Amino acid sequence: MSQRAETRRPTISPETYSQLGVLLVEDTLHMATLLRGVLGGIGIRNIVSARSGEDALAALMRGKVDLAIMDDLEPPLDGLSVVRAIRLAEEDKLNQIPVIYLTTKRERSAIIEARDAGVTEILSKPFSAQQMIERIEAILTRPRAIVRSEGFNGPDRRRRDGKAIVKRRESDRKA
Repeated sequence: MSQRAETRRPTISPETYSQLGVLLVEDTLHMATLLRGVLGGIGIRNIVSARSGEDALAALMRGKVDLAIMDDLEPPLDGLSVVRAIRLAEEDKLNQIPVIYLTTKRERSAIIEARDAGVTEILSKPFSAQQMIERIEAILTRPRAIVRSEGFNGPDRRRRDGKAIVKRRESDRKA
């Protein structure tokens, strides 16, 4: 077996995509339309849209959501505030929802803030359709448990591939 075949990522079945409930939270109509096109292109049909943080929280309470795609959003209830509310929800069904966070911020401090708020995956704008699909596949094929502690509520920061921890940073690879 070639090395390429061994490292190939699992493919998500069209049936899995068709049954996935996605909450798309984007305040810009153009970007929401583009994202709906990407999601529809891979077979996701159950998409609920929200344009504000308040609408996002209401949609979470009403429908079947397996994945949230969350934009930065504008105050008063910005994207990270919505993510924190999701992670602090008492109902396990809500606080376990994976969140892909879309942001224009690329600074290390902004990425750390998003991670600490409890996002599952981060995509910096601009991004490609392939990058979005890769984040969705990562969530579906390598789910991470939600850790609840006094100082943090969110996905386990350690990424695992089977039973081994995946080392993503250059400094981790040398260890």
